[in-house]
Amino acid sequence: MITAPGEVALVSEGYGPIGADQVLAATVLSGISAGTETGWLRGVAPALHRQWKPERRIFVDGPGRALPIAPGYESVARVIECGPQVEGVHVGDLIAVDRPHADWHLLDAADAVGGLLSPETTPEQAVFFILARVALGAVHDAEIHAGDVVVVMGLGVVGLLAAQQARLNGARVIAVDRYQVRTDAAERLGMETITATEGVDVAVALREMIGPDGADVAIEASGSYTGLNEAIRCLRVTGTVSTVASYHGDQGGLRLGEEYHRNRITLRSSMTVNGCPQREHPRWDKARLDATAQAQILRGQVSIDALITHRIPFEDAAEAYGLLNERPEETIKVVLTYDHH
Repeated sequence: MITAPGEVALVSEGYGPIGADQVLAATVLSGISAGTETGWLRGVAPALHRQWKPERRIFVDGPGRALPIAPGYESVARVIECGPQVEGVHVGDLIAVDRPHADWHLLDAADAVGGLLSPETTPEQAVFFILARVALGAVHDAEIHAGDVVVVMGLGVVGLLAAQQARLNGARVIAVDRYQVRTDAAERLGMETITATEGVDVAVALREMIGPDGADVAIEASGSYTGLNEAIRCLRVTGTVSTVASYHGDQGGLRLGEEYHRNRITLRSSMTVNGCPQREHPRWDKARLDATAQAQILRGQVSIDALITHRIPFEDAAEAYGLLNERPEETIKVVLTYDHH
């Protein structure tokens, strides 16, 4: 649980008897979604400070969600017990579930069946399934064409997945991050890269690589207004930015009076959940995005092999969050491991 800004604690909670239509699963691996969860950890997530009104789909002034909050939504678990009425899932099956970081999960059978993984799927593959769908949604929203030049700003997990998916669309991809460990990962995946160290003008450097007009499309996955501003600056006239990051707190660095206005840039928010239908619905929906993103990983079209940089035991979760909060330059994907006997 995130108990206060900057504070993480393990909390013990019991669970009752397993219902006739319920499943008990023991977690094998869970992934920390760095952008979302560090926003909660730092106390800057919008939902902590404003009220979301789902019926009107706006934030309004008023108290937001209160801490403590159970973070996480990328859990892979093994079924260890099934109620007598459960069908479609069995003891020993591996499932992927949208549940917080925890040793155990007591689930309705429908949720377990919905997350059932094929026998050849590894926990390491499955822990990327949700973010691979998020990334694919951003690629769809960017409307990338074969031959486009695409700049991906921010090479955390979502950025590195989206960069590979954009390349599958036939794009030339330029991958940008300020952290060397992440541009190194992109280079191992065959990407052209720009490391945005101090003094580097990314938009100028990109034009030196590809030509003076700039890129056709940007996928903004950094979560910073500075990154968003640089994504805009990288584009040719009438280019499109697809934003997939979580933006938190009050940030500077976004100057909409400059290239955004002068070059008539389209800014497009990508959101695959929270009641948002896909832009190509009903031809594409969340279920189809999920299935496609998973298939890309299982077929090896999208590689996750080098993305896990840290494996930290669940009991040391505070260390994992401290690493992401204080030394993000060392990380790509941080996962929690679980030891069940």
